[in-house]
Amino acid sequence: MRKWFSIVSIIALFAMVLVGCAGGGANNGAGGNAGNEAGNEGGNAGDAGGDGGKVTLKLLQFKVEITDKVKAMAADYTKAHPNVVIDAQVTTDYETILKTRFASGDEPDIFATKAFTDIADWSDRLADLSDEPWMGKVAEAAVPGMTVDGKKLGFPFAFEGYGFIYNKDLFEKAGIKNVPTTLSELKEVNEKLKAAGIASYAEGYKEWWVLGQHLFNLPFAYEQDPEGTIERINAGDAKVSDVANMNGFFDVLDMTLNYGKGPESVGVSYDDQVTNFATGKTAMMQQGVWTIDSILKINPDIDMGMFAIPLTDNADDTRLPVGVPGYYVVNKNSKNADEARKFLTWLHENGQKYLVESFKLIPAFTDLETTEELGPLASDLSRYVDEKKTVPWAHTLWPTGSNQEFAKPLQAYVAGQMDREGALREVQSIWDARKKK
Repeated sequence: MRKWFSIVSIIALFAMVLVGCAGGGANNGAGGNAGNEAGNEGGNAGDAGGDGGKVTLKLLQFKVEITDKVKAMAADYTKAHPNVVIDAQVTTDYETILKTRFASGDEPDIFATKAFTDIADWSDRLADLSDEPWMGKVAEAAVPGMTVDGKKLGFPFAFEGYGFIYNKDLFEKAGIKNVPTTLSELKEVNEKLKAAGIASYAEGYKEWWVLGQHLFNLPFAYEQDPEGTIERINAGDAKVSDVANMNGFFDVLDMTLNYGKGPESVGVSYDDQVTNFATGKTAMMQQGVWTIDSILKINPDIDMGMFAIPLTDNADDTRLPVGVPGYYVVNKNSKNADEARKFLTWLHENGQKYLVESFKLIPAFTDLETTEELGPLASDLSRYVDEKKTVPWAHTLWPTGSNQEFAKPLQAYVAGQMDREGALREVQSIWDARKKK
């Protein structure tokens, strides 16, 4: 088993990183994510012209919750580098658009990709960034997910974690004194909220990544050996239904339906989910640190926190998924690859302003610091890391593209069109079709 995916190693590395950052916030994310496609008007795409000519860098990424911030960053770069225009597109249907852009010849110069499987799949198109001046400042825990055949191919966005974000005032109103750490306690919390006339959830299951990636990641991440389990499924020696805590996943999913919108959840978008929570219409939502800015824009006075989602009645099992949501990579065939490298160097040099203060992300660079402005979600993430109660983002090891497909049978389950067994059979069929032979 490859050492880099050892849960113990990852926990230790995260602990060192966050302690070094003096504190402790996208995709799809994230990270995770939702919103409309957006882009900067960037002049004419193409090669650098002669003296005084402009270069257009095409940037494509998926963290739509910071769309406006990405566009502002791009505009600032152009102000500082008048010969370069960044045409930034941030989109929800990211994987499809990325593949379409490459197939049509409209290739981005810089784009985002996820750790391990995805970055490996794109590796033959990526520039080696191993010798870039900022690479020595990348946190050690962020390196394995972007390393292929010894080459370091990515610029990490951040560290992220997710769980149930909760409204502390609504919990207090319902007489809830402690966050739940077991399935039974989670049900008790939901019952107390119901008795107080407070809706627990309005989950954004319209978005494939909320259900088919983040929530469905949990039973795999809670395996004692996530990588080994996934390798056995790939080899045909185990099935998805054999994952130990799969029933716990469905139990939590059922709670979000029974104490939330029920089958109507398949029509709830990310924006609706965040708005319902931020305005106090719901007490909880399954999301991560990347939502902090969106929540505070709606309700700057909200008192909130985040806790890990339990899948069993053993509190020691309950842990928070923490990982790197994605990396910027450079298209090695771009005629503007050198300009793309310069942009990443500038982004690192100005990382405190953009990655931390503007994007409100927990930095994956040792020379950048988290701030109190990142708020209670980042603080709760740090606490789980300090207490060594984290699990990996195991979905990065699933067959490429399967997470988006997994959402379909799971959404059918939410809508009452499939039972557990039927949904898992369909997930298994998708897995078998997409795994590498």
